[in-house]
Amino acid sequence: MSVNLVDPRVGIAAQPWVAVALVIGAVVSAALAMFVGGEILSDPGGWLGLLWVATWLLPPLVLSALALRWPDTAYLLLVAVVGLACVVSVGGVVWAQALWEFEDAHGPVNLLVLVAVLIPLIALGRSLPWEAGWLMVVALAVPLALQAVSLGVVGEWSVIPVLVLVAAPYAVVAVLLIVGGRRARPPESVT
Repeated sequence: MSVNLVDPRVGIAAQPWVAVALVIGAVVSAALAMFVGGEILSDPGGWLGLLWVATWLLPPLVLSALALRWPDTAYLLLVAVVGLACVVSVGGVVWAQALWEFEDAHGPVNLLVLVAVLIPLIALGRSLPWEAGWLMVVALAVPLALQAVSLGVVGEWSVIPVLVLVAAPYAVVAVLLIVGGRRARPPESVT
């Protein structure tokens, strides 16, 4: 029994693009998850640290499993999740000082939530690359722009390059999925 990295229903012309996107997304997400997990397990440590790691990883893993098994259903759910992340990001601008103080004490919560949203979008890209790529663009652009505004309001401009650095590989994944998704679509007829 063979397992395909890319859903066989995705057009053959798109499969290399989608495969590269999935590999980059998986490697970056795994590296970030290990880094964050290690930091959380060492800082609060013990059972509390383990509980925080599980709380952070469980939702994206469940959504990823759903995206792999039932991509059409997961797509609708992920549209809602991305929309919610965008709406909540507006609060980051409104309460910029309080958010900064919380993140300064507890770590980059906004960034961790964003990564938790992006992980299942990578899994969705296996079957629906076009849709997953565009959702990733929205999930990156809106919350990160609002986070940058929030950081500017509190005068913490030095944190913005870190956001860009973490978001850059996900932006590459989004572009690869969009290109692959476009290549998977049949040419439009000329009338």
